[in-house]
Amino acid sequence: MDQGQEPAARTKPDFFISYAPPDEEHAEWIAWELEGAGYTVVIRAWDFVAGTHVIQEIHQAVQNATQTIAVLSVAYLTEAYVAAEWQAAFGDDPLGKQRKLLVVRVEGCDRPGLLRQLVCVDIFGLTARDARDQLLKAVRGDRRKPPRAPAFPSRRHGQVPDLREIADQLQVAVRRQWEDEAAIRRLNEPYPLPVSWQPADSDLTDDWETIIRLATTGAGWPITGGWAAGPAELAGSGRQLADVLDRVPTGRLVVLGESGSGKTMLAVRLVLDLLKHKSPEAPVPVLISLASWNPTETGLYSWLDQRLTLDYPGLRERAPDGSGASRARALLNAGMLLLLLDGLDEIADAARGHAIGRINDVLRPGQKLVLLSRSGPYRAATRPGDGPEVTLAGAAGISLCSLPATDVVDYLQRSAGGPTTAGRWELIRAALAAPTPPPVAEVLTSPLMAHLARTIYNPRIGEHGSSLPDPRSLLDPVQFPSRTAIEEHMFDGFLPAAYRKHERARPCPWLTVDAERWLAFLARHLEHTHHGSPDLAWWQIPEVISPKKRRFTIGPGVGLGAGLLCGIAFGLDGDLALRVAYVLYFWLFFGGAGTFFGGAKVPLPKLAVWWRVPRSRVVAALKPVRNAVLPFGIGFALLGGLGVGLELAGAPVKFGEGGTDGYESVLVLPLLVMVFLGLFLAPLSGAFEAMSADLTEAAGPTWVLRRDRAAFCSVVLTTGLGPVLVCWLTPGGFVCGLGLGLAVGLMFAIYQTSWGMFTLTRAWLAARGRLPRNLMAFLADAHEKRGVLRQSGAVYQFRHVELQRRLASSKDRTGRPFAGVE
Repeated sequence: MDQGQEPAARTKPDFFISYAPPDEEHAEWIAWELEGAGYTVVIRAWDFVAGTHVIQEIHQAVQNATQTIAVLSVAYLTEAYVAAEWQAAFGDDPLGKQRKLLVVRVEGCDRPGLLRQLVCVDIFGLTARDARDQLLKAVRGDRRKPPRAPAFPSRRHGQVPDLREIADQLQVAVRRQWEDEAAIRRLNEPYPLPVSWQPADSDLTDDWETIIRLATTGAGWPITGGWAAGPAELAGSGRQLADVLDRVPTGRLVVLGESGSGKTMLAVRLVLDLLKHKSPEAPVPVLISLASWNPTETGLYSWLDQRLTLDYPGLRERAPDGSGASRARALLNAGMLLLLLDGLDEIADAARGHAIGRINDVLRPGQKLVLLSRSGPYRAATRPGDGPEVTLAGAAGISLCSLPATDVVDYLQRSAGGPTTAGRWELIRAALAAPTPPPVAEVLTSPLMAHLARTIYNPRIGEHGSSLPDPRSLLDPVQFPSRTAIEEHMFDGFLPAAYRKHERARPCPWLTVDAERWLAFLARHLEHTHHGSPDLAWWQIPEVISPKKRRFTIGPGVGLGAGLLCGIAFGLDGDLALRVAYVLYFWLFFGGAGTFFGGAKVPLPKLAVWWRVPRSRVVAALKPVRNAVLPFGIGFALLGGLGVGLELAGAPVKFGEGGTDGYESVLVLPLLVMVFLGLFLAPLSGAFEAMSADLTEAAGPTWVLRRDRAAFCSVVLTTGLGPVLVCWLTPGGFVCGLGLGLAVGLMFAIYQTSWGMFTLTRAWLAARGRLPRNLMAFLADAHEKRGVLRQSGAVYQFRHVELQRRLASSKDRTGRPFAGVE
């Protein structure tokens, strides 16, 4: 049917599109494709004209439509009124025989409750053509038979998978991870920038003859062929990097480039290309940022084991070979992973040469590797003027080239949305051909600046180009006399452009000035607390506050909350003075414990906990018993004395109606709790370990937080049970035990998991205006909707390290630097 025609059968349409306001663009795309395929559709954005009664229109549409399509996202699950739309369709067909309700996911999110019972179709992370095919197959009810015959099952249900099967499942997770990220970063819209490269300087790598000798005569090296005749044949562009890697005799490659030259996005393309053409026996490519690796303290494989099990939680389980190692370590040892190590230049200056030595130590015959770094830091690490030289063993090298400014302008015009907006770049195109090109010609030679220019000057879908800044202003020699002035303007204009509002933009709950202040605070946290690391991990947010300040602010604060719980429970039957005495009594104890542990290093997140205590864990945890009993014993002795003082002062201490009074009450209960803490909780602290997870799923920051929060609740229940039983079986009584159990459980969980301390720190910083109240939602929005952040496994990173550094040194509207770390 004609795309501009109104639906002919509004009284009985084929589909009603149910969606939340932030997903209007997806809903309109779905409606357009369905009408293009000959279906009739009712959608709020097109059919609810001015003056109509919205609720009545929705009611009629749901009742009359043959099917309802729920555009499922995180926002959809939080909108109250849209729940009635899908529930009405579900109620008409609860068994799904008529397929009244179709669920189309437009982003990775859970399907809670009844929605989990319906088979859904996912269109996120796909190209427009693939998404259209999946959508139409779903509405037609086509069978999902694959185009090729499936492989014969290699194992029975319930049988432990071998390493090859584990690698195959990991391949699925890696592909999904980077396809989703490529879609969020709009890598293919309108097309990838044509990054090209040439051979790196010969003095930075092994010479070609040495590389060939290693590949042909090295012990244990496989026999291969099809190599390049020399480094000159490694030059190329675009999707040829996978072919270049195959043409290096050793399969080891160093990729060098200047800041903003597109190294990371080229690595993402390489991962996807390698997966597309991967043979069953080939290693699985994994892209890992080296930013958090300290090679002077930890070996490469030990660090990768930790990082891989965080990004891909299914690799935490023990390997099937009985070695006791994790699946991640077993895959590394077996050479079944092709490592793409990004960001060598983000390691501390003095440690980079040591890092290359550590990499050489673990490389095995025939093991491929790709290492990415900025050119200057790599040269300083491998060829220092006053230190030992080091070379990545058997590696060739390429160096990324600057983009021709005309190619970048062509890219910006093609992504402008139409000829009128594209015409705004014509003056700049003409200026590039001048005998003396303006400074903008130097700026528009990198993918980073192309991305910033596109965000600032080109409209998004539904946005009018006339309301945007005019790129022709970049030619003004007074305002922009140099390349540096233009680059600073681009960085400063990026956040306002990313958070600008327009009539069809996704609703943004954050003001630009607030977002800028919060992001600047996080950038300073990375620059000062983590020495410029790009990895923004939510569990490291507590490190914004110094250990000393955490010890004497959050620690006593936690103690006060625990003291209130216990004081109310123990003084339930007493007068006001007795309740105050108990609150002070327990505040001193828990406040002291909070101060003792408050400055400790925040642990890595836990995915969950086992409800068992393996013998090996108990044996390994016996040492903390001595360290726990002594401080708690001294503390309880002092507090017991305080209790005796309260008794002598005339404040009777009672533990229940049938309890005992006097010194025994004050001394016995603390002694029992001390024994419990020393002999039960200390060994139990070594018993928490991760539960299994789906191998075909990569972990994002929000997923890791949810699992650690679940672990927090498990720890509270596990550790709080002991004090409840102790008090219940003594004169304390159940109510006293419940208060003490909650206090002990919460205290222990706060310092055993990441979520507890993160929540307290986030609340503290939000109260001071440093961060938003819902930090994770803000970070997810900055990643998925604004393009300010990118996701690398379980952590976020700023879109580029230069943006991070610019924000870290930025100032507010009054000219004062933004607030720094606590």
